[in-house]
Amino acid sequence: MFKQLQTFCVVYETRNFSHAATQLFISQPTVSTQIKQLESELHTTLFTRNGRQEISPTASGKLLYQHAQILLESWATTKTEIQATHHLVKLPCRIAASHTTASLVLPGLLTALAPLGNHFDFRIKLANSAEILTAMSQHKLDFGLVEKPLVTDQLDRWGFGHDQLVHAGDFNSPLWLLREAESGVRHYTDAFLKAQNIQPQQTMTIHSNQVIADLLARGIGQSVLSKDVLKPTVPFETLGDQYRRQFFLLTPSEANPLLAPVQQLVTPYLRRWTVVD
Repeated sequence: MFKQLQTFCVVYETRNFSHAATQLFISQPTVSTQIKQLESELHTTLFTRNGRQEISPTASGKLLYQHAQILLESWATTKTEIQATHHLVKLPCRIAASHTTASLVLPGLLTALAPLGNHFDFRIKLANSAEILTAMSQHKLDFGLVEKPLVTDQLDRWGFGHDQLVHAGDFNSPLWLLREAESGVRHYTDAFLKAQNIQPQQTMTIHSNQVIADLLARGIGQSVLSKDVLKPTVPFETLGDQYRRQFFLLTPSEANPLLAPVQQLVTPYLRRWTVVD
């Protein structure tokens, strides 16, 4: 049953039997068979086939996906606890940070968590805010650090600090260095360009604040970026309070009780954390 649920979740997330088979390293007929077995067991249809490749979940499929995530996570925790009775097994703790919070917050936070290294296997990922929200909604992360005000029913959100975005670089350059569309910085950059009625002649999309900061330090282009990641030699102009961003900690609404020791360190650390203006 758990294999069928795992297969179902991958099919649900990919919306494609072939892609699911590739991710699971099994054949497409095996994927189809497992889904059919699950539908037979539940006496319902989980997906509507709209063509040879395109599928969409039914109402039953959407409901099953919500419960399947909880069941699979509970099963993984149960296996870990049982294995721990025989030998010491580190519990995975998956943390993702957006590029800005990774630069400003993550080093100190991981230092605070280091004493728990004997009991937890910390897995750290960098991604943009939208990617983190998606991964957390799919129960693929335990903690998320973002700077974009995202909202979802499945997650709790807690604000803990701030930074200041500035307009930086060569103000006469026709080249604008932009983050990807899903990032928190890009959200504010687009707002700035619209407010200033600026239509960049040239753009370069870069998935890294650090690379943008390095290019600005070389005198290449202009951008909207956190003041705290800029090199001291880069000229900038301060923007208004609407470009002063709060950071957020995302956690599942139904937290894993085994991660309570991590939570007890994460929250107090972030509560003390501030950015010096």
